[in-house]
Amino acid sequence: MNKLKKLYLITPKWLKNKYFLSGFLFFIWIAFFDTHSIKNQIKKERQIKKIEKDIKYYSNEIEKDLELIQILSQDTLSEELEKYFREKMFLSKKNEEIFMIE
Repeated sequence: MNKLKKLYLITPKWLKNKYFLSGFLFFIWIAFFDTHSIKNQIKKERQIKKIEKDIKYYSNEIEKDLELIQILSQDTLSEELEKYFREKMFLSKKNEEIFMIE
């Protein structure tokens, strides 16, 4: 008990202020335990960045697929179609070897 009394006497007056203590406890509650805490905000920000990255990726994939659909829908351009299949799908004719150089 004597140690607690000494600790109380040593602490500065502004730390014993009831308004400071209530404000500090309110800040701790809002920062760590509330449903909109800093931890939750950081987690949501990471999710938003991941979703934006996914949106960019899928929009690029959609553009590629639309280009492919446009090429495949044109039956009259068999040379372009053959060129596409050879370059992108790595297809070949019979008795033909393909060498891939990176």
